[in-house]
Amino acid sequence: MLNRLFASRRRPYIPHRNKREAISIDFSGNRLELSLPPHSCYDSFADLDPTSYPERVNIFDPSDYIADSGYEDWEREGVSRQCFIERSWELFGPIWHSRPIGTIDFRLILNRHDKLPSDMSCLNPQHLEQVVMRRLYYSGPCRPDYYVQLAPVNWKLYELSGVTAIFFEEHRVNPPEELKHNPHHDTYFSSSLFIPLSSEHYLSIVFRYLGYAPVKPCLTAMNSIRDSVCNSIKFQPGIDTQKQLAEAQYKWPNAKASTTREIERWIYPEWRRDGEFNSDLIITKPGSPPPAWQS
Repeated sequence: MLNRLFASRRRPYIPHRNKREAISIDFSGNRLELSLPPHSCYDSFADLDPTSYPERVNIFDPSDYIADSGYEDWEREGVSRQCFIERSWELFGPIWHSRPIGTIDFRLILNRHDKLPSDMSCLNPQHLEQVVMRRLYYSGPCRPDYYVQLAPVNWKLYELSGVTAIFFEEHRVNPPEELKHNPHHDTYFSSSLFIPLSSEHYLSIVFRYLGYAPVKPCLTAMNSIRDSVCNSIKFQPGIDTQKQLAEAQYKWPNAKASTTREIERWIYPEWRRDGEFNSDLIITKPGSPPPAWQS
């Protein structure tokens, strides 16, 4: 209670930040464990149950995946997804402000890459790196009507029981005039951790920030929650995944992911709106092509 009473923008209060729930999910023999703070959302909907999640998931069951087939061909990454955990964690400032001043949204997503070449594998760190970079391309230049993205930022590798996982951030380019009036927009970015499960399946653990100014103490508080979750992760590959991993290591004995990466300087396409209600996005001048696969 005292933490809430003396909360400020420089030392925000995060409800139950030290109270963690142990999560354990079996993804077709691959065991993921992590610790999450309880859900906290000022504007929660009654039908949202963030504490519900399956104990076992068949990653090979195609029935629950959502494909990106609704996009135009040039926008399609070729990845099908399903989300298993959604939570929000809020930051509160001075006690006379009853509403939160910042929010972290958390997602645990299972991905199936439907366009990965047959001679490649997510269990090869070099190939997983390409999966990540193509993801950044399709969430960047292929969404030209959104903000220009700065990515990857703070690239980092995790080694989880012999499996290489990749962490990175996606920031956005905020015009100086916008930051002059809205400095908190520099807190609007996401962080992701990609963990391979099989040759074409992987998990993405995603954190999205909506923060406040001053930016530095806000990000210090938000990053402390994110990093504590990432550091709590334990992953044990199943027997089938271990066999695939051994095959990948035999086939590509020297394969490694980059330990650091610079921001990609992709050229964004020029575009305009057309059609009924300006709902169609028309490319008038193409930008950078998607990164080519390198097997």
